[in-house]
Amino acid sequence: MNRAAFSLIEVLVAMVIVSLITTTGMFAFKLSISQINRQDSLTFEEPMHFTQLKNLFNATYFYTKEVRDPFKPNEFEYIYMFTKSEREITFVSDAPIYSKKLSLINLKIIDDKLIYKETAIYDEKQDYKNPVFFEDTVEHEILHNIQNAKFIYEKPIDLPKDFESNIPKLVTLKFERVDVEFRYIFDIKYNFYQLKQYLKGKRSVE
Repeated sequence: MNRAAFSLIEVLVAMVIVSLITTTGMFAFKLSISQINRQDSLTFEEPMHFTQLKNLFNATYFYTKEVRDPFKPNEFEYIYMFTKSEREITFVSDAPIYSKKLSLINLKIIDDKLIYKETAIYDEKQDYKNPVFFEDTVEHEILHNIQNAKFIYEKPIDLPKDFESNIPKLVTLKFERVDVEFRYIFDIKYNFYQLKQYLKGKRSVE
């Protein structure tokens, strides 16, 4: 015998299914619109720059410089080459943007711009024990129109008590543009065992 109509339960089940599909579709639509607005606020080249920044931090090299004590000329101590503030960070990376050499890196936020510069540590005019930037070091603008930009540092690396470290595990670049807040989180990679074995605090010069 053929059924002439749907039961009340079948109608209710169908309504629930249609409601779920509609809700899911609206959520996906709003998410797509949000992503489109977010992408429109970035220039074409900037996703590449973020990838380059990620590679920079992922290849952080725990380089140290030698600081001599004037009262102990035959001794020196290792100092981490990693300085940071809300608007500037300097460190060493094995994956610089413009070369393939171990380099000293500087990222600085100036006038709503992110400025980048690098200098090779083992350059013929460089003192590898205490590398610095020279006056002719080229600066590159890799981000612009970034309002309220700052660096945020999280989870300092846990080192033995003999060492003082300000090296974080996470670096976040936070900024605003077109009323949209951006947060790009960069993970600093490191080998704790090698770091612990390499840094011995103080030693005598032979």
